[in-house]
Amino acid sequence: METGGTSTFILLQWIYITLLSVIKAQEVKVWPEVTGYLGHDVTLHCEFIQGPQVANITQVQWALLQPNGKENVIIVYNTILGPSIHKPYVEEKVGIEGLSLIIKDVNMTDAGLYRCSISAFPSGAFEGTTKLIVKEQMPLSVGVIAAVVIIVMLMLLIIAATTYLIFIKRCDSSVNLIHTDTNGPVTDVARPSVIKTEQDVVYSEVTTKPSRGETASSRYKHSKTEDITYSEVIFLRQQQ
Repeated sequence: METGGTSTFILLQWIYITLLSVIKAQEVKVWPEVTGYLGHDVTLHCEFIQGPQVANITQVQWALLQPNGKENVIIVYNTILGPSIHKPYVEEKVGIEGLSLIIKDVNMTDAGLYRCSISAFPSGAFEGTTKLIVKEQMPLSVGVIAAVVIIVMLMLLIIAATTYLIFIKRCDSSVNLIHTDTNGPVTDVARPSVIKTEQDVVYSEVTTKPSRGETASSRYKHSKTEDITYSEVIFLRQQQ
């Protein structure tokens, strides 16, 4: 009899240790805090962490905790019976996806503590609590911020290009055309910072230099001082 009692005790102890290790390994994992925004949908995540022994989930329940500790059951999902939404909630307001609760068109009254309860066989019941915080305005996402930065950079690039073109145009407008007429071919020269001036200039007391073979009589004829008029003389003045 003692041997039988000892064997039974050892067997129970082994079962207890085995179940304890399984129960400790299995748990419900939820986010401690979730932020929702007015007019948007929010998902309260719930996950069942399996242990060494796989347990079958039979039912999932979501409830809103009241300040007095009571639970307002929102939705129950049974693997056999399917989902059941409790009043005053409706299908257009709440739903379940996997083990997570979806709240649609969030408003300020949706804020509070939510509890996810899971029944699993043969492990038993597990639960986790998450807090929903509701805010009015949704912050800008990383994609939106990146798009704004790219737009600003493009605008700065366009402004810089426009400024450069205006600067080049002004530089081109400061280049004047020089025209020199020496009774020969016309030469056009583009030179910056040059002012074209066309006027008639009268030179007085100009003495001509005698050329080779010129006789004394002809030299005497030109020895007199006379006025010579030159036309189309171009003055070049460097612009200050």
